[in-house]
Amino acid sequence: MAQDAYPSRPVTWVVPYAAGAPADIAFRKVAEGMTGPLGATIVVMNRPGAAATIGTTEVAKAKPDGYTILATLNDPLVSLVALMDPLPYDPAKDFTFVTKLTQSKAAMIAGPHIKARTLRELIDEAKAMPNGMSYGSFGVGSFPHIIMEALGRRTGANFVNVNYRGSPQAIQELLSGQIGVTFGAAAAMQYIKEGKIKLIAQLGEDRGLLSDVPTFSESGFNDVLLTTPLWSGLVAPAGTPRAAVDKLVAAAKISLERKDVQDFLVAIAFERVGNAPEEFAAQWRKEYDTIPAAIRSLGITAN
Repeated sequence: MAQDAYPSRPVTWVVPYAAGAPADIAFRKVAEGMTGPLGATIVVMNRPGAAATIGTTEVAKAKPDGYTILATLNDPLVSLVALMDPLPYDPAKDFTFVTKLTQSKAAMIAGPHIKARTLRELIDEAKAMPNGMSYGSFGVGSFPHIIMEALGRRTGANFVNVNYRGSPQAIQELLSGQIGVTFGAAAAMQYIKEGKIKLIAQLGEDRGLLSDVPTFSESGFNDVLLTTPLWSGLVAPAGTPRAAVDKLVAAAKISLERKDVQDFLVAIAFERVGNAPEEFAAQWRKEYDTIPAAIRSLGITAN
């Protein structure tokens, strides 16, 4: 591929999540800022279903020409390795890593009926409940499910999973007292500002944008499942020309520097990244080599 030949037509981003989900909205905002510097329209196509494997598989099998890109979160390339057997693609062989766009510390939030204000207090409150404390997740194997199972295993507290289609539904159930905790600070910011929902703890080893919210590690939990932040990134089919990858990275960096994009991401507690392909691939590999084994130790499967 000649350096100046790409792109000569629209580039398709496959998002393996439903339209309107926080990740989908963030991807569309970043794509909007990339169109100018890339010199081509970016068409965002939602391919949800089967725990994000439908869209991910579509990209794995696509022609590696730079015109079909996966815009995804960690799950399809990391945790699903342990959760689905067989996985219809191989994260280590079927993709070229382009750039990590954002990362998020995935904050745990508690409803107004929960007295706890810290993670340790919440664990004690859960232990005191005869039937345990219910929490909202987005299905078996979703990141809230994995985090809460790991926390329960680590502390002996009984956390009971309740599945929801997404953050908005879980947050309404949180407000009404049907569940005790969930994850989704971005979708709950209005209620957090009004004092109706409390921020308890966040993933990651540093506080980042949520500077007032302690991390799990600050509370004494250093398990890889409780410290690894969520991320979003661009991934191409294996064999995609480096010229195309470099142009996508350059355009992503320009988009992430735009004030409107930065303001949008800050409002939903997403930290911008925009790193090099080699750095992104190395970060993914570290997670790939540790997180699936940690999930398997919990005995969770999505099959």
